[in-house]
Amino acid sequence: MPEDKSLVEHVQRDILQYISQNGTKDKLPKEQEFADMLGTSRVVIREALSGLRALGIIVTKRKKGTVVATPDVFSILKPIISSGLLDKHTLKDLYELRLMLEIGMSDFIFQNKTEKQMDELDSIVSEEDKLSKELSATDDIDKKYELAHKLTEIDVQFHSKLFEMTGNKSLMDFQYILRHLFTLYYPKINTDYHSRTLVSHISLFNILRTSTPDAFRMAMRLHLKTQFDNMGKIVNETCKQ
Repeated sequence: MPEDKSLVEHVQRDILQYISQNGTKDKLPKEQEFADMLGTSRVVIREALSGLRALGIIVTKRKKGTVVATPDVFSILKPIISSGLLDKHTLKDLYELRLMLEIGMSDFIFQNKTEKQMDELDSIVSEEDKLSKELSATDDIDKKYELAHKLTEIDVQFHSKLFEMTGNKSLMDFQYILRHLFTLYYPKINTDYHSRTLVSHISLFNILRTSTPDAFRMAMRLHLKTQFDNMGKIVNETCKQ
């Protein structure tokens, strides 16, 4: 079986090399033509093409045959990441990657942000402030959890908007498939949570509006400090779900 797998992978590389050398506009040779060209069986060719089709590299169209497509890299990752089958080490790597991206994208946010996006971010932090005050004012435990869940959703909206403001589609797509990692912690129902946050969303918004990429990058690092400090616990809890 490993030898067969190795042969299929080798044939896939040969087919990709053929595509690279012959362009992507014309339809690809038929299975038998590839088999004759590469000196292997149609069964191997069929499996190799099936793998490339699953990756979105080729598609088979009615009346057109098999043609080259533009693969959506992140659509391949989405079902894998959301499957619940990733181990602790992979989840930790992905979570670290999310933190790296957030701290490192400051220059792109400042370069590409628009007034419309700033207004939308303003609305998000205003809603967060309102919900936080409601959370502090209520003693009803069910209401606390309801408000805490809403605040978690606001947290997702805030950070998602920052990714959007970079103007980088690949980064936005990647953020979308990782967004469930934003919520891998229990809702914060304790009333002093926001007062203990080193840098709040409102502070980040004000820095983004009036300061520099370097100041925003430092503030984001402080804002994410609790995520760094609790990463092990977050990943462990995720693996239990």
